[in-house]
Amino acid sequence: MCTHLAATSLLALDFLLLVPSICSSLQEVVVTPKKLDPDLNGRYYFKKDADNTKDLGVIFQISAFQEDFYLNLIPDAQFIAPAFSMHFPDSLLRPSPDLRHCFYSGDVNSERDSFAALSLCGGLRGAFGYHGMEYLISPLKNVSKNQFQSCHQGPHLLQRREGPLKSADTTSRCGVGLGLNQDIMNALKKYKNVQIRKQLNGTRWKTNHRSRRFASVTRYVETLIVADETMLKFHGDDLQHYLLTLMATAARLYRHPSIQNPINIVVVKFMILTDDEKGPKVTTNAAMTLRSFCSWQKKWNKASDKHPEYWDTAILFTKLDLCGASTCDTLGMADVGTMCDPKRSCSVIEDDGLPSAFTTAHELGHVFNMPHDNVKACEEVFGKLSENHMMSPTLIQINRTYPWSGCSAAIITDFLDSGHGECLLDEPAKPITLPEELPGVKYSLSRQCELAFGLGSKPCPYMQYCTKLWCTGRARGQLVCQTRHFPWADGTSCGDGKFCLSGACVERHNISRYKVDGAWGKWSRYGECSRTCGGGVQLARRECNSPGPSNGGSFCEGLRVKYKSCSLNPCPDTGKSFREEQCEAFNGFNQSTNQVTRTVGWVPKYSGVSQRDKCKLICRASGTGYFYVLSPKVVDGTPCSPDATSLCVRGKCIKAGCDGQLGSKKKFDKCRVCGGDNKSCKKVSGLFTKPIYGYNFVVTIPAGASNLDVRQRGYKGLINDDNYLAVKNAHGRYLLNGNYIVSAVERDIPVHGSLLKYSGTGTAVEALQAINIIQEQLTIEVLCVRKMTPPRLRYSFYIPKDKKDGKSGHTISNSLAGLPPPAPRLKPQAQWISGNWDECSVSCGSGHQSRIIECRDPWEQLSSDCQETLRPSDRRTCGDPCPAWDVGEWTPCSKSCGRGFKRRHLRCSADGGVTLPREHCHSKRKPQELDFCTLRPC
Repeated sequence: MCTHLAATSLLALDFLLLVPSICSSLQEVVVTPKKLDPDLNGRYYFKKDADNTKDLGVIFQISAFQEDFYLNLIPDAQFIAPAFSMHFPDSLLRPSPDLRHCFYSGDVNSERDSFAALSLCGGLRGAFGYHGMEYLISPLKNVSKNQFQSCHQGPHLLQRREGPLKSADTTSRCGVGLGLNQDIMNALKKYKNVQIRKQLNGTRWKTNHRSRRFASVTRYVETLIVADETMLKFHGDDLQHYLLTLMATAARLYRHPSIQNPINIVVVKFMILTDDEKGPKVTTNAAMTLRSFCSWQKKWNKASDKHPEYWDTAILFTKLDLCGASTCDTLGMADVGTMCDPKRSCSVIEDDGLPSAFTTAHELGHVFNMPHDNVKACEEVFGKLSENHMMSPTLIQINRTYPWSGCSAAIITDFLDSGHGECLLDEPAKPITLPEELPGVKYSLSRQCELAFGLGSKPCPYMQYCTKLWCTGRARGQLVCQTRHFPWADGTSCGDGKFCLSGACVERHNISRYKVDGAWGKWSRYGECSRTCGGGVQLARRECNSPGPSNGGSFCEGLRVKYKSCSLNPCPDTGKSFREEQCEAFNGFNQSTNQVTRTVGWVPKYSGVSQRDKCKLICRASGTGYFYVLSPKVVDGTPCSPDATSLCVRGKCIKAGCDGQLGSKKKFDKCRVCGGDNKSCKKVSGLFTKPIYGYNFVVTIPAGASNLDVRQRGYKGLINDDNYLAVKNAHGRYLLNGNYIVSAVERDIPVHGSLLKYSGTGTAVEALQAINIIQEQLTIEVLCVRKMTPPRLRYSFYIPKDKKDGKSGHTISNSLAGLPPPAPRLKPQAQWISGNWDECSVSCGSGHQSRIIECRDPWEQLSSDCQETLRPSDRRTCGDPCPAWDVGEWTPCSKSCGRGFKRRHLRCSADGGVTLPREHCHSKRKPQELDFCTLRPC
């Protein structure tokens, strides 16, 4: 996960004198909407009583600007959970009106590129867009709300605007730099040389959901909405409805097919902060507010994703003027790529009126790992993208056909396919219903100005329709027009039969409305094999374009990528694994750290790597303890681990058989024969208990041995019993714990054909294991020092039946040279089987891991015949060192006499010496950075 902060910035206000030649006209007319009901013949008639609007929808006719507008509306409150409640941190659950029935969305005259989003409560409020114009409708002021409660009929103000587009200001409003994390760059690699149009058709860290790999699956972003006191003070009783209107607009954007994934934004809880002591610390410092809010919302969230009020992400709205590192132009902030991380999946939004819906969608895009469209990596793959997509740094006018760019669609698809959206798979039990109507329907153009610039602000005359909202204000004593470069709200009237949609004035001209669900096209041909030998992977893709979804239709669900094995012929024996070769490709690359020399050689790191990271290329600098993720994904077809048959495909571990075939169920037997019957080898085992001081020879492991298992149980269960395993190769060089120097931590020891996994000395049972066939001779020893407590060392391994047994310095079981075979056993021998270690309980520091230990017979059935004294440990300590503060030298005192100050440089660094943002280090342990000093009295 990337730790960059995403900040949507407010451009410096553009001030403009009120000169007719600069702004285009704003037209207003008073209208009386009529509600129509269709008869069975498809005709429409006026219905006076509009109560009890049914789920089948409602049609309103509005006559204005020499045109008839037929608003075809259906209830649209998908984003409000049934269990929606307004909550105050003072523990009082205050009753709030149920607004689910208020919200509707639809089209105008069934024109494909038109839209409508309105609230029908208390009259028609919101916006609709038609033929490039934006229309806003709202009840006339000083008209009793009772006139609108039942039939929505009464005088309404309908506004429209239009005009030629001005050149867009290209200054970025977002604080995310042009640099990209490696995950994003890797996600874009496979899209190179593919045209944008084709692509457009194309933690909770633990989860019980089965991973949906490479599939288009409906995702539900369960969202917490939080408003602070400044929001309550400004919006009053309309606060809940206003924020749900913003979320409705954001939800519509995420349901658009151009995002290439079926994503539903769902509000599950609404909270208002009224107590500073119980809420997060909300200040003008955007970064500190985000940190405080993220920490606070984590404490309030439910522990289980199955709880109806559990949220996947949280959004805080405030009217405070948020400030970034250098300016106060910030409109929003979020951490990048943090969706499903319960500690960091959150955003902070400065309420700036109805355009805050776009800010919300933009910041959620960053949480989904999307970069800005103008970053170099996006342009290399998709060419220079236009500036009217959601992840544009300027976000001036939204492309109504493709609000999401091909780059954004590619990034979020890879993010979800890589398993980062597993928390979004559960459908919310009680979603809150969001408004169906467009915001411009409820909020007039005048109200939009007040929301953006404060009470008293009015729309500027002669304003260009839809593209930018220009509102009145005062600067240096003069009346001016000002804008924040956001378009008019969707649904705002912009002419006869027209309203604004994504910054354009559009119209609709048909009455019938057709909803088209997407359907998958044909599978493409399989691509090139990822490897030339040793077992690679080929991929085929399909797109949701036969047809593509339109008019609110749903996006396709199901597999978008399928794969198969290829190039299964063995590779020439170089003595190195495929993962080793990938690490060696980085030799000489020193990761820009003083801890690693320029001549560094890289080797794979296996120990301590969590299950979800096994398909990352994690390499260790040879001869050191420093390791790095050199690539976010290994080459497809790379084994997930040395002792597993599963293979990595697009960064995920996929089950495969020992024959290298994906989906195969073939397994190795004890002899490491694929699909074997355990009859081609014999087991060699033994016990060592009588040592002398120093290194004691235990057994020679011949080349060709497999399933090596050596365990040294601590004396009386002690961890430090002064007995330590040691290993030498055939040349007498120690590979482990030689020269009286022992390793306390877990280690990987590469040997020809296999990998020795060493537990370290910090466990009650010191273990050395290797699954694969060892293709070189090894010698096992035990080092006994100090107290000379007797070791209890047992070992076992398998060798081919036609091979001589290894030599040992003591009595061993089974048919060894010079000894009669033992009496036959009455039942086959059972043995303990160890599962994989769970993830560490902490991300750093002192934690623990556990694993499942089972007793199984040779037929892999559960048994009770294992010796309890040999049972492996099911728990161990774990955890890498936490980031720590590095302290520099004090500067000289600022004054030669009297009281001055001195300063020293502090940096937060990881165990490998990599500098991290300061928030990664413990703030309470931060050393003093500034201090007073007095060299001598003046």
